[in-house]
Amino acid sequence: MPPPRVKDTILGELTKRVHRIFPDAHVRVKPMMTLPAINTDASKHEKEQISRTVQEMFEEADMWLVSD
Repeated sequence: MPPPRVKDTILGELTKRVHRIFPDAHVRVKPMMTLPAINTDASKHEKEQISRTVQEMFEEADMWLVSD
């Protein structure tokens, strides 16, 4: 399990990015051992937008996920 500050960093970045598309969304991050799951009652199109946002976020992790 990652340290709490890593989870908080991921949550902060994900919330920022998701709120650009869905300002009222409630964002949570849970530790995963397999492929990430997006649990939502959003439409297929909205879920694709969220999935794309998550993928981009982790592809750009070297720009925002840095250690102190």
